[in-house]
Amino acid sequence: MTRFGKSAVLMMALAALVFMAAPSWAVPTIKYVGSSTVGKFMHAASKVYKDAKFVINTKPESGGGENATAAGKTDLGGVAREVKPAILAKGVKKYLIGRDAIGVIVNAKNPVQSLSLAQLKQIFTGKITNWKQVGGPDMAIHVYIVNPQSATRKVFQKVVLGGAKYAGKIQTVRPDPAIVGKVAADPAGIGQLSFALIGEGKGVKRIKPDGQEPTVNNPNYPITRPLYLITKGEPTGAVKKFIDWARSAEGQKVVKQFFVGI
Repeated sequence: MTRFGKSAVLMMALAALVFMAAPSWAVPTIKYVGSSTVGKFMHAASKVYKDAKFVINTKPESGGGENATAAGKTDLGGVAREVKPAILAKGVKKYLIGRDAIGVIVNAKNPVQSLSLAQLKQIFTGKITNWKQVGGPDMAIHVYIVNPQSATRKVFQKVVLGGAKYAGKIQTVRPDPAIVGKVAADPAGIGQLSFALIGEGKGVKRIKPDGQEPTVNNPNYPITRPLYLITKGEPTGAVKKFIDWARSAEGQKVVKQFFVGI
């Protein structure tokens, strides 16, 4: 075989290798910005969904996800509450994937088991300041809340506080999951957090609001919110395919690892 012939054969072999490898190289990347609660699903989905790769950023939380999506700076946003009408007015589309519950946690050694919604409102607005006022030990209550961009904070404010402002001696914690560590290390602590982010919650326990069992399977649990994936305009291509999967029976198996499905 001539040198030219050998070169031609080599080039054909390389071309065949490139062609065979192309599908793995061609897997699209989907950028996600938004809620750390919806992000819990995104991280789990990325391990089983093989038709795309994901870049996941939960630091901006729901508000940042709305803004990034509306501005066309992300492929996919995540919002753990109702999407703001002003965002929808900018052409953003929302797709329900599940429902989450917001838990109230206290230190595991705190004897208090249940608090009414009225008591919770007074605690988070600075009206009740000592655990003895609600049947607990004589110690000042230390309140921990999530950051202002977090949907957890806004939904809790709407449902529990009736729209009133947080007040009193409160500490804002970032990122949201860090509240578990704060309350676990503080015998007088109380905090708010998505059930999905509480997890096993070593060192803390969930309070029963109005006596309701704190589980996503309890239809009467009073502090819940919707979970949305959002896009700028109607989704297409890889993004549409992923959203369809998330809402399918297969995708809902992943959702139901943490939340109530649709």
